[in-house]
Order: sequence, then C-alpha cells, then structure tokens
Amino acid sequence: MGRWRAVTARQLAREFNQRDGNRRLEIYERRLRALHELGLVDHARMLADYPRVHWLTREGLRTVDLTGSTGAPRIAELEHDLSVIDLAHHLAEKQPSHLIMTEQEIRRTEPNPAAGPEARLRSDIEMGAGRGTGGRAFPDLASVVNGSDVWIHELERSRKSRPRLTRIMLSYAYAPHITGVVYWAYPHLLEGVRAAADEANISAEKAGREPRIVVRPWEKP
Repeated sequence: MGRWRAVTARQLAREFNQRDGNRRLEIYERRLRALHELGLVDHARMLADYPRVHWLTREGLRTVDLTGSTGAPRIAELEHDLSVIDLAHHLAEKQPSHLIMTEQEIRRTEPNPAAGPEARLRSDIEMGAGRGTGGRAFPDLASVVNGSDVWIHELERSRKSRPRLTRIMLSYAYAPHITGVVYWAYPHLLEGVRAAADEANISAEKAGREPRIVVRPWEKP
C-alpha cells in the first residue's frame, strides 16, 4: 500500500492472490478494517461510483520503515491513480523480470550519489523527467530492465495541449539515462498523443538522438 497514494480492496486482493493463491475479497476487507482500527491505515469513499480506497497513515509508514509523506488520495486524480495501479499490474504480468517503480517510490528517494544503486537510479529518473518541463516532474511508473535500462510509462486520461505534451516528451528524449517512454492513452486521446509523439521523435532525431517515444492504447479494465 505504501507504493501508491491509495488502493482499493479489490486491487490488494488481486496483488496478493496472484502470489499466494485465491482468497475471498471479504478476507482482505476484514484485514483492512483491523489495520484501520490500529491506526495504520486510513480510508474513505471519495466518489459515489467508486469503491472505498485505503492508504497508509504516518504510523503505517513508520511500521513498514518508509519515509516521506503519506499517500492521501485527491478526488481530482483518483481515477487516474487507480488506473495507474491497473497499468502496473498489466506490466508486471507481461514483463515479470522488470522492476516496476511507482511515483510514490521515486518521490520517496532523495538525490544522493552516495546511496545504493537503486536509490541513485530513482533520483536519476526524477531529475531526468524534469528537464525542459520548467520544474521537477515525476513519471507515473518506471520499469527497470537488467538493473540499468529505464523505461518510463505515462498514462494519459486527460487532454493536454500538444506543445505541453511534446515538451514533456522531449524532456525524456533528452535524458541520457532513459531508454524510452511508453505513453498509454485512453482511446479518445490516442490521436492527439500520437501526433505529439511524432513531433517529439522528429525533433529528437534532428538533434541527433534516437526516437524514444512509443504510444499504445489503454482501455480501462
């Protein structure tokens, strides 16, 4: 739960059942209620057509030795955040050898060259995403292959202007430690995201860099 801003009980059940065998959803809901009573987990029903979501409290973070701020979901980003969890599950199924890193995990690591290789890699991802965007930026997900090749994954469910989207894409294209970027776009955004990716790839190629932006469709599970 500490990897995300918030999760549903069904998403937790899917994660654990994949590894430990099938258990009824009610078992996870009962355990979440117990964690809430202990003050380790908070929960809320934020939207009428969405299930209750759960996240770690500050005490919960300390219990599992995590630093940084608590997740605390935001209504405006709830659908996006829950969809990113589904995307991460999809990637883990398709690419089980890849290390999947979430935005919360990347935010949690401070840039520190003396830290271990994974911490250094996390800070590189965060710093690379900020170039050319006017400030720091954090990707939705990163998948690391063989401990070094970094693929960024961004889920697009709301419309951005093409200049803004192209600028963000180019910030990844110019980051030397990022192998490539996959933009997962909802069907109604696919055409615009592909146009921005084409523009970014052409600009990168003219500057002597390899085209690194890939666009794929994403359907809500």
